[in-house]
Amino acid sequence: MNNKIRVRHIIFYIFLSVYSFIQIFPFYLKVVNSLQSKDFVPVLGQFYLWPEKINFGNYAVAWKTANLGRGYLNSLIYVTLYTAISAIIIVIVGYVIAKKKFKGRKFVFIVLISTMMVPGEILFIPNYLFLRDINWLNTFAALIVPGLVNTFGIFLAKQFFMTIPDSILESAHIDGASELRIIRNIIFPLSGPVIATYFIITYTNMWNEYIWPKIVLTQSKLYPVQLSLHTFEPTFKTQYDEILKSAGMIVTLIPVIIVFLIFQKKFVEGISLTGNK
Repeated sequence: MNNKIRVRHIIFYIFLSVYSFIQIFPFYLKVVNSLQSKDFVPVLGQFYLWPEKINFGNYAVAWKTANLGRGYLNSLIYVTLYTAISAIIIVIVGYVIAKKKFKGRKFVFIVLISTMMVPGEILFIPNYLFLRDINWLNTFAALIVPGLVNTFGIFLAKQFFMTIPDSILESAHIDGASELRIIRNIIFPLSGPVIATYFIITYTNMWNEYIWPKIVLTQSKLYPVQLSLHTFEPTFKTQYDEILKSAGMIVTLIPVIIVFLIFQKKFVEGISLTGNK
């Protein structure tokens, strides 16, 4: 390794370290604040890099106060259903666009991708009115059905299937396999990396979703975890309330971290493969 390459690597690692610190440090401060004792009184303008007295009981209090158990269950149901159903859709559509030759294929793909340039907020009102007219407000369907056809996911899947040799599919056709069998026995098993990539990105986004559930849900029993956490925010009057808020925020991050740790290897592989073409 010559000096020029070595210097380039050093600069890269310095930049990466600084960027990582900028991203992680606020989260670390939030963890520290969530562990402070009930009688903790902060000094204005001072950073606390370690709790004065560690109190893990804050997490239990925040869990009970914000009814996070119910919110967790609701989020797990609707986020998992949405991600699983939309993953099936994006794999099938991505496969068809990438491997099936039909008139207007490129036009269909361009139209789908062009919708990515439309801000999702523009669709809030028409989607809300439609759901109201069919009496789907205050249901999990209102959270799941809109956006099931995820154009970003279709793009990922299409790019991934472009890397799969046509000879594999041709051999299956020669052996007499139907399209349904090819999709079930070949396409889905090969789609592990792209599904993992899509799963992590979508699961994280949906888990942290706040605005859309706030629009379509008015019954607290259906609130996802982010709305449950927000329900007790107006009662914050003391420093301990802020500590509980921090504890609640940390608790809500646990599923996202677990999902990433489970799928991180496939996630990196999926990003690499979808960028090949």
